[in-house]
Amino acid sequence: MTDPSSASRGAVHALEAVRPVVERLSPSRSSEDNASDLTAICAGVELALGALLGRTDLSGQALVREARQRESISLEQGHAALEMFSVRDRVSGSSQVDAADLDVARQAYEALAHGFRPAAAEPAVVPGAPSEPPVAVPSGIPLGIPPAESIGAPPDTSIDPVRGAAPHHGPLIVAAVIAVLVLLGVYYLVGRGEPAALKAGKAAFAAGQRDSAVASFARAARDEPRSPLPHLYLARIARENGDYATAGKELNAAIQLDPAGAAGQRELGAFFLARGASFAAQRRPDLATQDYEAARRAYVRVIQANPADSASQGYLACALARLGRDDEAATWLKRAGPGPWATCAASLGTQ
Repeated sequence: MTDPSSASRGAVHALEAVRPVVERLSPSRSSEDNASDLTAICAGVELALGALLGRTDLSGQALVREARQRESISLEQGHAALEMFSVRDRVSGSSQVDAADLDVARQAYEALAHGFRPAAAEPAVVPGAPSEPPVAVPSGIPLGIPPAESIGAPPDTSIDPVRGAAPHHGPLIVAAVIAVLVLLGVYYLVGRGEPAALKAGKAAFAAGQRDSAVASFARAARDEPRSPLPHLYLARIARENGDYATAGKELNAAIQLDPAGAAGQRELGAFFLARGASFAAQRRPDLATQDYEAARRAYVRVIQANPADSASQGYLACALARLGRDDEAATWLKRAGPGPWATCAASLGTQ
């Protein structure tokens, strides 16, 4: 078995070997020279992934799929590598490389150069089992607002006796502490109110005024740097506009602020469902399948946290249908009941 540390070092060395080639890519050079360098970069990436996996018999898309199956690279790294290999395959005959192709190569290289961080394993969820289900938040489903109890764990009201204190004062002290905490909580949750920029953004979003909503949510993100909600709304608006680069950036910011938040995971599922459909329309089935699988996993995480989330169950059925898992999709669709998700899951077996 390949030693993980040595495999990682070998992968890094293979990438570093082609860094000078990446740095000399330029629209000012001839298309033939750029095409040749792009081929060299792809070869370096293949060597890196091969070293990481301890395999020399795979290349291109098959190599990326194996790395993703072993979770040796992230989903974003896998997408970046597949896009670069797709460019290489397209230009291999014509040598016609444009500035966009060079950007794809640079972005793929940088994504992989950030390191190889295996994703955490996720427990399987079997439809029909008494365990929890999966979730998504495509267009038309309002983003969830974290419940008050998620803001922080309730304070520990137990007080150890203090040596020398009069015992009969204990209950009074506890009652006073509880009263103060309740008043503070009421002030924070009610009196303090919702930030003005966030409130304005929600109002503009509900009214269909997207440009105004974006401006307000961007201001809210600056005013409330620890709140994931402005980023979630910005991610959703960008997703619905087909701007997946911006949506991914905002969604990443939201999830970093609240990694376990249900709203973030639902929007993550919606993001991958939408982008997967975009890849499918472009006749890029490998990328579409990876996105549908990522959507499925996001919904699974949400349902594990809240088994009663019918929307997540419904959109999980959508993801499963697009993965060709029709029996499971039908089970989850039945469990979810009627809803807007029925449309995207209706054509089981035809995706």
